[in-house]
Amino acid sequence: MTMNKSLTKTLSAMVERALPKEYTSVSYAIMIDGEIVCADALGYRNLRQEKKEKQKAKGKQQEEKKEKATLRMTYNVASVSKIYMTVAVMQLVEQGLLSLDTPVCRYLPRFVMPLDNRYKKITLRHCLTHTSGLPGTQWRGFSVSDAEGETYEDDVYDYLSKSTLKAAPGSYSVYCNDGFTLAEFVVAEVSGMPFAEYCKKYITEPIGAHSTRMAGTYNRAYPMISEKDKPAEELLIRGGAGITTNMIDLCKFGDRFLTKSPLLTEKSKREMQKRQGKTFLKNDTRAALYGLGWDQVSYTDPDMDLGSHVLFKGGNSFQFDTQFFVLPDYNAVLAMSETHDCRLDLNRMLLRLFAVVMMERGVNIYYDYKRVPADTRRRYEGIYLIPSGRLRFSAEGATADIVYENSRGERERVYKDLWWDGKCFHGEKDQEFFLEAQGKDLFLLQRFRGRVFGEAMKARHFPAGGKAWKERVGKDYIVCNTDATDYVIHELMSGVRISSLKGARGVYVLSFAGKAESGVYGYFDAPVRAVSAERGRGFLRTPDNPGRDLMDPVFSKQGKTEYLEAASYRYREASSLPIWKGQPFPKRRRANGVYRIKSRLKRLPRIPKGCRVMVLNEEMVCEYDSLFPGKYQPVEKGYILLIR
Repeated sequence: MTMNKSLTKTLSAMVERALPKEYTSVSYAIMIDGEIVCADALGYRNLRQEKKEKQKAKGKQQEEKKEKATLRMTYNVASVSKIYMTVAVMQLVEQGLLSLDTPVCRYLPRFVMPLDNRYKKITLRHCLTHTSGLPGTQWRGFSVSDAEGETYEDDVYDYLSKSTLKAAPGSYSVYCNDGFTLAEFVVAEVSGMPFAEYCKKYITEPIGAHSTRMAGTYNRAYPMISEKDKPAEELLIRGGAGITTNMIDLCKFGDRFLTKSPLLTEKSKREMQKRQGKTFLKNDTRAALYGLGWDQVSYTDPDMDLGSHVLFKGGNSFQFDTQFFVLPDYNAVLAMSETHDCRLDLNRMLLRLFAVVMMERGVNIYYDYKRVPADTRRRYEGIYLIPSGRLRFSAEGATADIVYENSRGERERVYKDLWWDGKCFHGEKDQEFFLEAQGKDLFLLQRFRGRVFGEAMKARHFPAGGKAWKERVGKDYIVCNTDATDYVIHELMSGVRISSLKGARGVYVLSFAGKAESGVYGYFDAPVRAVSAERGRGFLRTPDNPGRDLMDPVFSKQGKTEYLEAASYRYREASSLPIWKGQPFPKRRRANGVYRIKSRLKRLPRIPKGCRVMVLNEEMVCEYDSLFPGKYQPVEKGYILLIR
C-alpha cells in the first residue's frame, strides 16, 4: 500500500476542522488505480475510559486512557452490505444455481404470507431492486449487543407470515431491507452454508479483505469501533446491513467493479449496474436509478464532474453512517464511515476530499470552481479574531471553510464550501468574502444582501511579553470581588484561564468561564497583547460587533499571590486559594471568601441573610448559586464562593 502521507495529512485536517469538540471516530480511504492514495482514522475506538495500572516509584497509580482509532479498526457499514449480498446472488446465478426471475418462494418453503397471496410472485430481482413490495424492515435483531443465541431467521419468517405487501411485486421501488433478508436466506439455502460464512469464503477472503466480516465470524485482529460509551453494535440483518469492515478493505471490494476479477464476470457486473428501479411519478428522477443492490448506478453531483456510470451506496445504523462510491472514469473507489456523533455531511466531505486528491493530480473535477491560487491561500488562511472566540479560514483545492472555534475546544463550520471566482470567495447563501488592509491589520469582510460589514480582524504577531506572560499560560483565576446581587457572574466571567494563541506570537487569550446556554456570550475569549509584564491590552478594532468588549488586563501581586483586574472584576490565581474547611462568610461587602473544593462537598454552609453561595466546577462554571432556585447537587472538585 503506497500512500501520499503529506496529502493524507491535508485531507485529515479538512475532516478535523468539521468535527465537533467531542466525537468518537471517523475513517476514510481513497483508492485510485488499485492503490490506496490517502487513508486515515481519526478519534478513538470508543469514548469509554479504560483503566490501566502504571507502576510508579512510590506504588501503583490508576491511569485512564482511551484507545486511538487506527486504519485496522472496523465500522458497521450497514446497508453497504447490500452490495456484498448482491455479489453472492450473482455468483450463484453464474453457477446456474439461482435465477434472478424465479419466485423466491420456490427456494424458501418457509416463506409464506397467508394474508397476501401476491408474495408468490416476488423474485430475487424484485428483492435486489427494492421492487418486492415487502413491508420494509424486520426490526427485531436489526441491531443487538450480542448475537449469541439469536433466532433472527425464525423471527423474520414469523414477521412475514403476519404481514401484507405494500404493492404488487415489480410495481415501484421503495427502499426495503426485507428483500435482502430473503436474498440472504436464499443464498444460505442454495449454498448450504450461512451467508456470513459464504461471504467470508467466496467474497472477502479471496480479495484479501480480512477485516470484512459479519456477526458470528468477526476477525478479532481487527477491533470494532463503537460510538461513545455504547456496547459494540452487532447487526443480525446480515444480508441487508450486517457487514463490519475497515475502509481500506471496503475499497478493495469496490475495486473489483473496476477491474477484471474472479469475484464476478463482466456480464454480472453490467447486470448489477443497469438502471432497474421503477417509479409511477413522472417527475421522479431518483427511484429509477436503483441497480441490483446499488442505491444509484448513475450518481451525479451538481458541483462536480464525477464521470459517467458512477455507483453509489450509503449505509446507516444506530451508531454509524457510511458513504461508498465507485467512479469508473477515474478508476477510483471512495469510502468513508463515521459514528453519528461526528455529525459530518459525509457525502459532501468525501467528495471534497476526492476533489483535492484529483486537483493534486492536475485535474479539477469542479464544474465552475477555480483552484485557489497559492498566494491567495496564503493571504487568506489563518486566524481571525472576534470577542467570543476566533474564526479559522482554511482553503484546500477549490474550496474553503470558515470554522468558529474557542479555547474550550468547541468547533463549528459557520461558512462551508466557499468557492473562489478570482476576486473573492462565495458562500452557499450568496455571501461574498474578501479582505481589506488598514495599516498593519487585515480585515475579513462579508457582502450579503447588498450590505458589506467587517467579519473579523486577522491575528498577527506582537512582542512576546516576556517570562511573566509565559508563566501565566495555563493558569486559572477565580473571581473574588462580586456581590450578592450580581446576575452577570452567574452566567459568565466567574473565572478566567490564560492561554497563548498558536500561530500568533505575543497574542494571549483571556478565556472567561460561562454557561454555554448564556444569552450573551456563553464562553468569552478576549484576545490581548502584552504591553508590559503586568499589563495587557485588547487590540481588536473591527467596526461594529466584532470589535466590542475589549479587555485591558492588569496583574498585581500581594506577597506570592497574583491577582488579575479585568472587565471591572478582580480575580485571584486559583492555585493560591485555601482549601475549603468550613470558613465563615467575610464581614465586608465584596470581600468574597473564595476556596478550593478538594473532596466531595456534600452540604453547603448556612447562608446569612443578604449573603450568597456560589459553587463552581473545575472549569470555573457555576454549578450552584443560592441567588437562583434549584437544589444543590454535591460537587467533587471545584470552588466555593462565600459572598456578602
